[in-house]
Amino acid sequence: MSREQMPRGWKSASVACGMAAGLVGLSAGALFAVMLSTAAPAASLCDEYNPLAPARTGEITLDATDFADEDGTEIQSFVETESIGKVDIEIVRAIPAGIVQAVSAAPEISTSSPYYGERLKGIKVAVSLTKTKQPVSIVLKLRQVCAKHFRNTFLYY
Repeated sequence: MSREQMPRGWKSASVACGMAAGLVGLSAGALFAVMLSTAAPAASLCDEYNPLAPARTGEITLDATDFADEDGTEIQSFVETESIGKVDIEIVRAIPAGIVQAVSAAPEISTSSPYYGERLKGIKVAVSLTKTKQPVSIVLKLRQVCAKHFRNTFLYY
């Protein structure tokens, strides 16, 4: 049926349907473009060697199960983060108070994993303590460039 033969109401309906389909197509294209523009930064790689790159913060609690020596004067742990970026550490709480003599945290690639020689990226944490017979609990705040998560692991040195 040609346009001239179509009843008057059908002509306007077909034009309206065509316009609606065009708008839907434009809307879908615009939505796809917005999705691409917002997904692109999230998919970009983080530069672990740039100290100004985005960083994450996490807290870990260390206690007597993390002692590295029989005297109970040194705690060591490895926190898996999937990053070797710059690390900052802060003591949030120490029980008993004043027990911490020194604390250090450094980015490291661990080779101590028992799972098929995998190499985990993360933070090596060491805390030097004053000897005590009281229960020990140290809460540390870790901040690392490009860290994806903070998993206190089974890896001790």
